[in-house]
Amino acid sequence: MSIRINPIAKEVQDTFDGIYAQTTSFVQNPNSAINGMIVSGDAGTGKTYTVKKALIDTGHNKNVEYIKGGKITAASLYVKLALNRAKHRIVILDDCDIIHHGEKRQIVPMLLGAAELGQSGEISWETARKNSLMDEYNLDMSYKFEGSIIWITNDRKDDIAKAVKQWKSAIFSRFNFAECNFTDEQKFMYTMHLVENIDMLGTNCQEFPGGYPREIIEQARDYMSENYRSLVEVTPRQAIKIADIMHHNPDANLQKQILRQLWK
Repeated sequence: MSIRINPIAKEVQDTFDGIYAQTTSFVQNPNSAINGMIVSGDAGTGKTYTVKKALIDTGHNKNVEYIKGGKITAASLYVKLALNRAKHRIVILDDCDIIHHGEKRQIVPMLLGAAELGQSGEISWETARKNSLMDEYNLDMSYKFEGSIIWITNDRKDDIAKAVKQWKSAIFSRFNFAECNFTDEQKFMYTMHLVENIDMLGTNCQEFPGGYPREIIEQARDYMSENYRSLVEVTPRQAIKIADIMHHNPDANLQKQILRQLWK
């Protein structure tokens, strides 16, 4: 039996279906001239989940170097790309501080080299001396990169353009772009669809083994419905936070206090 979905939530689902299809096509064509893909959009909506699902479903997850969050130094990125430079390898940069990083003048050219059109990408270490990481892995001052890069970021296309300045045209010409930016209403309706129709907090919950008790799921759903205009974000990730807080903090006063930290 097919699942009925609210038209507003369907707009979001259609967007993620498109990103899934684009990711699938990207990883299944290692000989393509395009070696880079940017997935840009609102935090907590499902960008990473969609990309990972495409990789798992196509069997490419075993070929991935996954780099999650925080600051990545130029030296560390140089080594990571070197260790994953073979054609079948995929480097995922998920919410890494790249374009706002103090070393972006070294980092961005590395990404551009890695995503050079065709199979001739070359990455160079621009300073005169090797760093300690390069010595540790016995790396040369340059190497050919034949892998692929998927860059997942909360920054929108305009934010990226402003941050990279002189590299704007180079980045947008080398990377395929997939966007998933939504209104609060779209995010709310999509989250409710996942909770009510997909059982995201129950049997299909990936973050909490076995899922949350049914009464917790109902309480979390009602809380989001009543307060979604006051919450900092109304996303699937926020629904998980709310359910988790309710489940592990049965004291009503403490629960209320913690939940208020999620408000604007």
